[in-house]
Amino acid sequence: MAKKSRTTDTRPGKKNRSSLMGLFIVIVILVLAGTTYYFSTVNDDREAQTWSLDESNTPSFGHRTLPDVKVTLVEDTANYTLQKISYPSFGTMIFGLLRIPKEIEKPPVVIVLPAATITKEADAPMADALRSFGYASLTLDERGNGGETLGISPMDLTAGYAAFRSGEIPAQYAQIYDVLLAYDYLRSREDLDGSSIAILGESMGGRFAIIAAGIEPGIKGAFVISSGPYGVDAGANPEVQRFVASIEPATYLSKLPPRTLVMFHFTGDPIISLEDGLSLFEAAGQPKVWYQYNGTVHGVYSDTYAVDLHNELKTMFGQ
Repeated sequence: MAKKSRTTDTRPGKKNRSSLMGLFIVIVILVLAGTTYYFSTVNDDREAQTWSLDESNTPSFGHRTLPDVKVTLVEDTANYTLQKISYPSFGTMIFGLLRIPKEIEKPPVVIVLPAATITKEADAPMADALRSFGYASLTLDERGNGGETLGISPMDLTAGYAAFRSGEIPAQYAQIYDVLLAYDYLRSREDLDGSSIAILGESMGGRFAIIAAGIEPGIKGAFVISSGPYGVDAGANPEVQRFVASIEPATYLSKLPPRTLVMFHFTGDPIISLEDGLSLFEAAGQPKVWYQYNGTVHGVYSDTYAVDLHNELKTMFGQ
């Protein structure tokens, strides 16, 4: 009886072909897995980074999820710590400076939105004043204002409307979302009083302060310095009218009560007239407070209103 035997072909050609085939299969599996992960990640991001307008022309954002926030210590003095924070928001890294007084345990916080041409570093006098009052402050760079935060400036209304028409995110809406994420982050900090967060805006920042406070009911109140309406003529086009209404601070005034709107304005303001500031204030419901001073100060901190600002903050925060 013949004995069966099994032989193995050890010729190099066949062995290499088998190895290559195995490597090819592994590569295909990895590519498919990576592709699936990539598209799931993109879809998740797109789902999180969406916006829409409701019937009151107010933008809303799907899945407002706090992103990873990077924190870097900048200064550590006897009176305060200064930290730089950064986080992604609608395709741009947002940068801010968080100043925390050391003499107060879990201090209230003021989100500061500088004027359009003022960076977070240049707005340090406001942060210093708030620290001396016993409050922490988070000063954000506005998009495209020459600071670290890049992107299209929300002052460019033409670009904003073009994005609105194409279904992309207008810089004005992205700026609002940046502020809302900052609010969410501050609430997550155990060393801050997340239940006592107000917002303060100067000039252009004042418009976004009102809008953000109108959208987020957890914000205790809005302080507005040297600001007013855009005053844009929307014409007869309903689409233009809708976009203009969605960025006008007056649209959000009805959403503020029972929280307080506090406005400061100088009689000789060279950028936003006293009349424009008053027109925005008069359109607001109660409670509201108006402070008027002689001078030409616009959109920056001034000792002139320091006492009034401190008193209103004490009233709002209860400390």
